[in-house]
Amino acid sequence: MFQQFTRAAAGVILFACGGLSITSCYAGETSDITTPAGEDAIGRSTRAALQGNGKLAASVLQGLPRNHFAGKDIVYRRCMLQRFHAKAKPPARPEVGDPFVSDVLGLYQTYWWHALMSPSDRDTYGRQLQRDLSTLLGEPNPIDDWNVLDERVARELRARGYYSQLGNTPPLRELMVWRKQDSSQREVQLPERTYPVKLEVLNDFVTRGWSAYARCDRGSNGGWATDERLFAVGPAFPQGLDSEAFRTSLLGHETQHFADLQQFPTLQPWELEYRAKLTELWMSRDSLHFLLGKFNSDQGDDQQVPHLFANKRVMRDLQAYLTANGVRCSREDLFDVAPDQLRAAAVEVLNRDTRVREYAASLAGTRPAKPGQ
Repeated sequence: MFQQFTRAAAGVILFACGGLSITSCYAGETSDITTPAGEDAIGRSTRAALQGNGKLAASVLQGLPRNHFAGKDIVYRRCMLQRFHAKAKPPARPEVGDPFVSDVLGLYQTYWWHALMSPSDRDTYGRQLQRDLSTLLGEPNPIDDWNVLDERVARELRARGYYSQLGNTPPLRELMVWRKQDSSQREVQLPERTYPVKLEVLNDFVTRGWSAYARCDRGSNGGWATDERLFAVGPAFPQGLDSEAFRTSLLGHETQHFADLQQFPTLQPWELEYRAKLTELWMSRDSLHFLLGKFNSDQGDDQQVPHLFANKRVMRDLQAYLTANGVRCSREDLFDVAPDQLRAAAVEVLNRDTRVREYAASLAGTRPAKPGQ
């Protein structure tokens, strides 16, 4: 699911599940069904938002009349047009119960809004955020090292009873803040082996990050992995922690990251996403077509948006493998391929990728660590 990678002081963080929708009920909205044109506009809008372009995300929706949308899609359209229309203003400082937390969130939302409205100037707004956060911390001069700055902000938030994740989730700086966190141990079966992982489930969020803000909370990142444990965003899984969505798109996806970070620590963000998405497909049953549909519709050519770039590579390589092995697949979304054949192909493409990387490491005179070492 997408496009999120950050190097923070605590280690390498990989976000996933940005395409997950949070199911909600909206009183007073029509129960009619969104038209195909409306669904297409919603898809193009969310893709633009996830690539860091809020103005484009809103303009796509503006170009189609309201009567093409229904239910939660009307709510999404209304919010996006209000937040990112051409004459919109930066958001007001939010009130979340603690002045420091309110100030931090206000600075980030202002930065997100400006960067989403003017993507070409996002670096400028990032430097302004750096200056503003340094001032908030009482520093006379900007803290130039983002790792140091993030650590300082996180420490202040924790002292006030809030957990947080900061860093860089391309293409924007990240801030996630929550109040509750529960720990457990899980055993996750990957294509190559069973992997034990520590899991933290996060709830009671103040903010679920820029990708949620950019889509008016239509969806959010589902979790991430460090070199020590997995983190799961509880509200991203309304069907619960026993659902297939949680098992595949959080546990499977992030545990594959966890294993790959040990075996292939120099992988690029999109390469890590590529391998994790193949694992998702191998693990999926009821959600197989949903994942294929998302991977097929949410594609991109920019490596700085890792999830969308990885989606394109996954669909391309699966189709090439199936065709080379005599499996007829005329649809771009691969819906015409038998599920067992599709899952088997996902494993073979993943294993081939592993062999290529192990061979490249041997030629370079390095030896990748085996999972679990």
